[in-house]
Amino acid sequence: MGATCPESPPLLQDLRVTIHETSMVFPSKETEKRSLFLSNIDKVLNFEVETVHFFGANKDFPPQKVAKMFKNALEDALVVYDFLGGRLNLNPETKRLEIDCNAKGAGFVVASSEYKLSEIGHLVYPNPSFAQFVHKSKDFLQQNDQPLCVAQVQYCFESLSLTHFLNIFSFIC
Repeated sequence: MGATCPESPPLLQDLRVTIHETSMVFPSKETEKRSLFLSNIDKVLNFEVETVHFFGANKDFPPQKVAKMFKNALEDALVVYDFLGGRLNLNPETKRLEIDCNAKGAGFVVASSEYKLSEIGHLVYPNPSFAQFVHKSKDFLQQNDQPLCVAQVQYCFESLSLTHFLNIFSFIC
């Protein structure tokens, strides 16, 4: 007889996600205002990328501390990767989309789930229920504003999951 694999818990339908904070994050230092040309490939690859990464909890880093550290790191990253804090813009002369590196910021979300990660199911393979971890509402944005990057910190009871998704080069009407 071969070894049997332990059975994964059934997929949960409702992950009971609570949003605690939604805000905009801006570069920690002043950045150069400039435009970035988008190639034809950039124009074709126009879609959202949503990823979820899970990390074990660390007693020295409670969720609120991790959220603050991550927010500070994102502010610093927006200096080096200034295009992530910019917006898509139509160049009136060339009639092409470009990234306006204007430091308008990235979205930031802090959320939690009532479940332990061990209750959620297998974490290695894609799981449709993980989409619930991604905060889809853009209610914290100003009207007609669409950041190229939104990052989210999501914590569960016994561990921390860092949920981030980059809406790089995507434009949602």
